[in-house]
Amino acid sequence: SLRSGGRHGESESGLMFGLARGREPAGNGQWLDCDGEPVWLAWKPHPKARRLKLLMAADGPRLTLPPRTSNRSAEAFVDQHREWLAQQWRKRRALTLSPLRIGEPAELPWLGLRLPIVWIEDRALRVVQHEDHWRIHTSARSSDRQLRAALLQQYRNAGQVWWLGVMQDYLSGLPKAPSALRVKPLHSLWGSLNAADAVTLDAALLFAPPEVADYVLVHELCHLLQRNHSPKFWREVESRFPHWRDQRDYLKEHGAGLKAEARRIFSTRDLC
Repeated sequence: SLRSGGRHGESESGLMFGLARGREPAGNGQWLDCDGEPVWLAWKPHPKARRLKLLMAADGPRLTLPPRTSNRSAEAFVDQHREWLAQQWRKRRALTLSPLRIGEPAELPWLGLRLPIVWIEDRALRVVQHEDHWRIHTSARSSDRQLRAALLQQYRNAGQVWWLGVMQDYLSGLPKAPSALRVKPLHSLWGSLNAADAVTLDAALLFAPPEVADYVLVHELCHLLQRNHSPKFWREVESRFPHWRDQRDYLKEHGAGLKAEARRIFSTRDLC
């Protein structure tokens, strides 16, 4: 699988996190304070984890714990990386975008382009994708929630068609084709290959340049040969996609923005 989001590294200058009070969500974790805002850091034990690891996921910060990790060790690790956490939280907050609303002037991304929306008053909600614009038909009964659900379905359908076409160029040398190819929003991953050999790709990749979306597909296809990230795996990626490092760097730099755009376009929650 290919994961998005910042991970812990060397601490950089920034505001210190401290313990804060708040209503505790389900599961283990701890409250942190960033600029006076309570932030829940979820603790996620993992049986295969080899070390403590911090990740700023789409739904907030997360600490992965190896088996038999003590609370004292986990808290000390968080304290050591509090400045990194503060910096990542500020970046995430800065990327918070207002959800898409019916009738507002807007553009929608598609494979590195930003195409304007043309709103059409009609009897039913319908999304039509054109080469140089989006045409969205709405009625007086259409809601913003329905709009975002319709856009998600359009991206899923169009993305699946596009990736299935791209995939044909990369099947040579593989033991078999994936059993399925699915497109949907993913919280922290860009793609995955499950035990049944089905590939899942993040819908947010359809906002990026096509070579970035190609790279993640190739990455997951190579897991049909190597179910790991060993040197052998990366040689398989290199042989099929020599410039993969450029695309990986793009995701590191712009990935948080892509995920934020996906929340803006696809979120079906009623946000104020």
